[in-house]
Amino acid sequence: MEQKYSEVEAEKHFENNRLWFRRFQTTRSFRKLTKPERAAAGYITQAFIGLAYKYQLRSPRRYSAKSVKEVVLDLFPEKIAATNVFFTSVIPVMHRYFVFLGVQHKISNAETLIRALDSIKIGTLLEGHRNASNWDEHKQLGMQVLMGYKLDVDPKRVTAYEEDYNMGVPLRFCFDFSVNRPPKNIILLTEKLRKRFENVMFEKNK
Repeated sequence: MEQKYSEVEAEKHFENNRLWFRRFQTTRSFRKLTKPERAAAGYITQAFIGLAYKYQLRSPRRYSAKSVKEVVLDLFPEKIAATNVFFTSVIPVMHRYFVFLGVQHKISNAETLIRALDSIKIGTLLEGHRNASNWDEHKQLGMQVLMGYKLDVDPKRVTAYEEDYNMGVPLRFCFDFSVNRPPKNIILLTEKLRKRFENVMFEKNK
């Protein structure tokens, strides 16, 4: 019988991930992640689980090397609106998470998935994210809000967007700015200054 997307099934996967991730947080492996990586880890694992099920109809036990590469190289850059620091954290976080899931017998092919991850260069993932031609219409909107190009956005609409289109990844996660009152000079920030703001927010969420 042909598989179809199910909201009920999707929520089961998210709930399983929440339980697994809480256990992962107690491990030495999690503590070895950098502070920004630890801050982003919950959102990264949730987004990975959600993207893999929504667009591939795959549960963790059905992940393959090919499906992992597609999620990381295609679906993350196309669908998820987030900052550069978030994207540079995806591979290190998922590497350690797959090791954990393998030890916990939640997946049986951890080594295969890890090799697939390790074959991806972080720079390639980041380049895919930065290339606006890769973004779908929802990510285009999210990035406009994240970067402060859209003014006076209703916070409730932002929350709805995050849940409906961004796999729960918060647009304001890396910037200590109110979405409905972005600073006037946000467009003028250099990449160096932008990274400083991102790091400040990561420190608050560690």
